[in-house]
Amino acid sequence: MKQRGQVVIDKILDTAERLFYAQGYSNTGINQIIEEADIAKGSLYKHFQTKTDLLVAYIERLHQLWLQRLEAAVGEVSDPKGKLLALFDHHTKRQADRLFGGCPFIKANDEAYTDDPRFASEIQRVKARSKSFIRTLVEQSGHRQLLSDDELVDTIYYMLEGSIVSASVFKTSAEIQGAKRIIEKLI
Repeated sequence: MKQRGQVVIDKILDTAERLFYAQGYSNTGINQIIEEADIAKGSLYKHFQTKTDLLVAYIERLHQLWLQRLEAAVGEVSDPKGKLLALFDHHTKRQADRLFGGCPFIKANDEAYTDDPRFASEIQRVKARSKSFIRTLVEQSGHRQLLSDDELVDTIYYMLEGSIVSASVFKTSAEIQGAKRIIEKLI
């Protein structure tokens, strides 16, 4: 059973996640978060002294959830090459679930305008972790060696990131699935 403090933190972060993604960090006010989380103002400030503290906590938690979901999705596939392709299927599903709103980390990075080094560091950590995850899958894939491991990691990473952006522009999964078909030819 969660402690009362953790329940409040989760309510705040759940609300912040929904609002920051839907309407942006700058367009989301602290009072709106307090109201929609149905908490007292003091409760928010007890756990997050500033809006930037809340933003950093949101990104950190989102990073943990992102990694758990990604590992679970890839873990459902036994074929090593199939695991690489599962990355694209996972992101197709996530984008459809989010109505093709784009990558929450890129959205926050582009929109939050903060010079807090914790924020930039956490966003960079997420993207470095993504590339590292892809690297592990590439090294285990037994791919056709048309590209070196480094080249294939970069290609998959750029195709995945770019196709997510494109999917958010065109509001369709065709871009992500098109990138998947290209990678399938390379592995």
